[in-house]
Amino acid sequence: MLLFSSYTVTAQRGYTEFETEDNMMVMYRWQRATFFKKDSDAVLNLRVTNQNETAVNWTYIVGFYEKGILVYQSEKNQLCFKPGQTRRGGLAGLRFSLEGMKQEDTEKEGFAWDFVTFDVEEVDSCN
Repeated sequence: MLLFSSYTVTAQRGYTEFETEDNMMVMYRWQRATFFKKDSDAVLNLRVTNQNETAVNWTYIVGFYEKGILVYQSEKNQLCFKPGQTRRGGLAGLRFSLEGMKQEDTEKEGFAWDFVTFDVEEVDSCN
């Protein structure tokens, strides 16, 4: 049991809680697209957990804003989550970047990211 607890803490390290809406907990972290290249573009990695007791389809669009103006909008995405399931990063389609935006740009006043669309629909199961 102790080993499992350590693994859970390690898996969450580096992520910041963003929000929980419709029992979908969203955490995020900014990274460089290429870890060893300081001048590589910034990448937003999301970690999403379905805290519902049922399976859900989550439809979302991510947006990046500068001084309140939408400068990037992802494609519309949809993922199905089983109860309690967590997904994160690029393999799950939860990694976003804007060409030319560096990690330090994400820390500037006036920069923000948010969901343009965030819809959760209960389903019988995930196929």
